[in-house]
Amino acid sequence: MTKLRNVAYSKGQVKIQQMAFVLVATIIFFVIVAIFYTSIKFSSIKEEASDFRKQEVIESVRKISGSPEFLWGNFGDCAGCVDLDKAFLLKNRNSYQNFWKDVSLLQIIRVYPLYSTEECTPQSYPRCNQITLTKKENYESYEAFVSLCRYNSGIEQDECELGKIVMGFESVE
Repeated sequence: MTKLRNVAYSKGQVKIQQMAFVLVATIIFFVIVAIFYTSIKFSSIKEEASDFRKQEVIESVRKISGSPEFLWGNFGDCAGCVDLDKAFLLKNRNSYQNFWKDVSLLQIIRVYPLYSTEECTPQSYPRCNQITLTKKENYESYEAFVSLCRYNSGIEQDECELGKIVMGFESVE
């Protein structure tokens, strides 16, 4: 009778061990599935944050031409035009050096007509192609086309040209 009891006791022990191993394997399986799910979910959150940031940046580029720092003075002629004279003066103002602290790159580029001088200096203005207001490292840039207007004292009237505003923001990593 004792032998029968020992055999039954050892069979019960084996079944308990088997059940414990199955429970541990099941828990490990669900942990692996949970890790896989969270990694996929976090990668999609990163993509969504990047897309949201990109949309926000594109809207900022579109809106900057309407900011008072760039707005053309003759409102009736062109509401979204950029005053090239104002932009050039902002480049050399110390008080505006940290005004766009979230912006890694801010340039106003003339598209047509092009001149031989790239960056605008006091000697080359207005016969130059770009005004760089701020430039830092590691950015992703976006652009929007605008009209670049200024008063031409030679012909004593306003003159508008085709240009674009380029804004760069820190890339999301």
